[in-house]
Amino acid sequence: MNPNLKQTTSPKLTEFTAILQMNLAELHQHLQNLALENPLMDLESAQATQAFDTRKVYAPDDQNRVYARQDRKDALDPWNLDISMRETLSDTLMAQLGGLKLDTQQRRVLAYMILNLEPTGYLEMDLADIAQATGVTPDEAESLLCILQTLEPDGIGARSLPECLAIQLKKNHPEDHTALTITQNYLEPFGKNQLPSLAKKLHVPLDEVLRAGRVIRSLNPRPGAAFGERRYMQYIRPDLAVVKFQGYYDILVNESLLPTIRLNEEYLDMMKNSESSEVTTYLNAQKRQLDRMSECLEQRNQTLLALGRLIVQKQQIFFQNGPGHLVSFSLAEAAAELQIPESVIRCAVKDKFLQCTFGIFPLSYFFVQGLEKKESIQHKIREIIAREDKKHPLSDSSLAEILALEGLTVSRRLIAKYRNEIDIPESGRRREF
Repeated sequence: MNPNLKQTTSPKLTEFTAILQMNLAELHQHLQNLALENPLMDLESAQATQAFDTRKVYAPDDQNRVYARQDRKDALDPWNLDISMRETLSDTLMAQLGGLKLDTQQRRVLAYMILNLEPTGYLEMDLADIAQATGVTPDEAESLLCILQTLEPDGIGARSLPECLAIQLKKNHPEDHTALTITQNYLEPFGKNQLPSLAKKLHVPLDEVLRAGRVIRSLNPRPGAAFGERRYMQYIRPDLAVVKFQGYYDILVNESLLPTIRLNEEYLDMMKNSESSEVTTYLNAQKRQLDRMSECLEQRNQTLLALGRLIVQKQQIFFQNGPGHLVSFSLAEAAAELQIPESVIRCAVKDKFLQCTFGIFPLSYFFVQGLEKKESIQHKIREIIAREDKKHPLSDSSLAEILALEGLTVSRRLIAKYRNEIDIPESGRRREF
């Protein structure tokens, strides 16, 4: 840790903490803005596609081969392309309108509907309001909605979950009357896995309900999400990487996306040789600003590096075995270990990510406090449920008893909370028939 940090004056500390809490994208933009204001500051742009590649720093080993494979996957993954170049849901639907025989008014109303779709692909705006806003009758609006619902992705323009599923069934499974009846009239008991009673209500065998259930579960309940959510998604770029060698770990700070700061030689000469005191004073002030910025960037790196090393030290079991093996560790403990204010630790953790063999995790993930070994308990719950008899799934009380035999005393209520947090349904909904 940089010993000068504890002796930093208040204005300088304010500037440092502002820099420290920025993620890579924010810091990149901040440097660009500063370069526009400071004539002494030139930026040498980093390669926009440059990966956080540990192979350039370390000799090949098993850990680096993991990163090499991941880098190649990331480069080919369309989710990692520049989001400004991605096609949105509205773009996709508007393009499909071009292939339909529509008059000007119909295109205008359909465009209005498309622009008012929710990110899920649902149309929650009332048709009467659409009709009034676009100058058509409610019946015309209804007819145009039917046209919208023929577009892809299937289920687009639905006003409810049952309607969304029904649209998809009518398009792709037009003869499946059982599945259609369930989606239109019995979606709640189906969601609760009340399949035997549902079979009685429908007067069909249980096997028929099970078959229809498999069809329903294959449908997409949020057809617009693949577009709407990606539109706002930012590709996560790790600030730190943990590299495992035989017997020890090393930490790397990611600077691959940040431009290199250079001094503008022309203005530097002007600062030294100008006969104007006003120009010299101004450029000296800009030079001091640039020096402070460079120092803050160096301190940011040193702080992140020190914090990364401490995380690896405290959570070494996690880095050996993966999720489910975190130990209790708080921000206050980190501040005490590094002998810096807890507020500085909070700035360092904010919006930062760490890459390791097991994936990319927010730094806040490694600070566990309060509930006893929450991550470990959730991992145990996953393991126990994976082994259970699916025809007789374990209740939360049974899970609590099994954990107690392993030395973990957890209440039934806490079991239910942890189970919900890791998206495991209750025993009744896990039952297979």
